[in-house]
Amino acid sequence: MGRIQVQTKSVTFKPTIERPRNASGYIASGAYSVSIANVDAAVDATVDGVALKIGETISFSASESNGTLGRIEYDATGSELLIISLRK
Repeated sequence: MGRIQVQTKSVTFKPTIERPRNASGYIASGAYSVSIANVDAAVDATVDGVALKIGETISFSASESNGTLGRIEYDATGSELLIISLRK
């Protein structure tokens, strides 16, 4: 039997950590993965117009090997978010 050679490449991702408090903004498109947690003790936040309740966490991952996420908007007015994104 013949041999199969598999070549792989190493990809390094750079994590970015943000902690917006009492602010609105966005995560720029191009991230491979994003995790958003509402770490406030009293007020809900919104992510792309949907409520993120106190203590909730959501994550987004690009499913294709070279795919990236689009822009994600958030509103933490009166609240605090913990956002971690991965980019090349």
